[in-house]
Amino acid sequence: MKKIILFFLISCMAPTLWSCANNNGNTLPSDGGNVNDSTLCQFSNMDVNRMYAYVNDEGDTLYYDNSFSAFWPQIINGKPCPALQQGLLRAMTDSAELNQIDMAIDCLLNPANYTEIEADQFIPVNSVRRDDNKLSTSEIDVVMQSMNDRLLVYHLGTYFYMAGGAHGTYAHNYVTYDLQTEKAITLDDVVADTTLLRTAILKAIKNTYDYGKDDLFIPDNGLLPLPRDFYIEGSVFHAVYQVYEIASYAQGAIDAPIYPYLVKPEEMKRMFTPYGLELIDYTD
Repeated sequence: MKKIILFFLISCMAPTLWSCANNNGNTLPSDGGNVNDSTLCQFSNMDVNRMYAYVNDEGDTLYYDNSFSAFWPQIINGKPCPALQQGLLRAMTDSAELNQIDMAIDCLLNPANYTEIEADQFIPVNSVRRDDNKLSTSEIDVVMQSMNDRLLVYHLGTYFYMAGGAHGTYAHNYVTYDLQTEKAITLDDVVADTTLLRTAILKAIKNTYDYGKDDLFIPDNGLLPLPRDFYIEGSVFHAVYQVYEIASYAQGAIDAPIYPYLVKPEEMKRMFTPYGLELIDYTD
């Protein structure tokens, strides 16, 4: 159901194409066939904002302001990129934080799917009241963070605030796409030794935030959880932990960059797979 919602959001927009190429004047054929310039890329700029009023069982009117924006990939290096699109959809729907807003978004877009909720309780409006404790907001932003000759990195930012809550919840998810193999990279693709990875992440956290193990949420087994999110930029592997995943809300999300100089050369070679070392362009 979650993917149906996201596909609906994406498909309901009339996309505006943005091209990047050696010659920006190149265009794709209307039938989506091959193009002469293999570096041509096209993306769709999408923006959806839906505002609703909702009357609950007690007769109180609550308000929802939900937005979705994306710099959505259509063509990469002159070809469709279904693996990247699927990777982005998985990142959006697999986020623990996003799961919290499933009910709100699904009810708003597809109220008839829920027999316990009357569709006419959700009233589309042009603006919403900003009353305290009555407004819930959600945001999903999908943007291209970086791109070089080998890797394209997407950042997916999500935010949700439930009316009456003490604070909102946000997440930073990433997809690293290999332009050569045309697939989204998984942790298993690039990491060979998870014990060395955990050690390197702790050192990176100490180096970046000055947090020790006592400052983090470490399970009873004493092992730092492996990151659900990561990305690669240049020669740096970034391990990403969401809010509450290994630290308090006040400490926020943690992005632990593993710089090669933080790890001994022999440990780098054992920690990463040959493919991972290739992607970070590691040399002694």
